[in-house]
Amino acid sequence: MAHTQLCKEFNANLQAELAAIKTFNEILQKEQRTLVNGDIEDLDYLASEKKRLVEQLANLNKQRNQFLSSHGLLTDAEGMKKLFSTNNSYSEPNKIWRDLLELVAVTNQLNKTNGTIINARLQHTERSLTALQCAAGNFSLYGSKGQTLGMSHL
Repeated sequence: MAHTQLCKEFNANLQAELAAIKTFNEILQKEQRTLVNGDIEDLDYLASEKKRLVEQLANLNKQRNQFLSSHGLLTDAEGMKKLFSTNNSYSEPNKIWRDLLELVAVTNQLNKTNGTIINARLQHTERSLTALQCAAGNFSLYGSKGQTLGMSHL
């Protein structure tokens, strides 16, 4: 395949990867609003969308890695740097790659924040269940080593 065609395909792949990350970011933002507002009905849909996007991103990542391997490069950030530093015909993909890396950093932070919100909600739910158990007269809330027992231990 001609070098120009390979460059176009690589560029298209990176654009698709950037678009998928943008969509994933939007889903995480929706998930965050849903978690904050307590609208848990939407979480199943958002989880299925995240799963679909993760699969799409994995496929795009595989294609990018195949491209790098076919050029004798490592399939990591260093391989991308080397590709861009040795060939001026990849200036547009280089810009897309930088945008992609920036957005991935934002997306990772959103994902961490959502995890923190989920953990806080889970702890609140566990405390509420403990309070209900105490009110119902169930006082065996601690195990033999002093650990708090969750619902799975009852």
